[in-house]
Amino acid sequence: MHERSIAESILRIAIAEGLRNQARSVKTIRIRAGELRAIVPEQLSFFFDFVARDTLAAGATLEVEKVPIKARCKTCEHVFMVQNFQFLCPQCKAKDVDTIEGLELMVNEIEIA
Repeated sequence: MHERSIAESILRIAIAEGLRNQARSVKTIRIRAGELRAIVPEQLSFFFDFVARDTLAAGATLEVEKVPIKARCKTCEHVFMVQNFQFLCPQCKAKDVDTIEGLELMVNEIEIA
């Protein structure tokens, strides 16, 4: 249920930006969430709707862009997309890899009125 704390953080960011820009309301919030964050968009939206009640962001739409996992092999430097959470270089079969995408969690855009 980490979605509730994430929803609360997103709300704090959206309200702060809305107030900073003298918004009457927050309409849409777009976030980027790496696949390794294991966010369930429906649960995140549910909790966001709950915590946003009676705020500047009440009724706002939360859009989640999932970011796939990308890794770089430490042995051969090959960059590849991780499939089925198999962190194995498809080129040299090494298991020693760095995750370079897929851990993101950021508010990307806020639409206000």
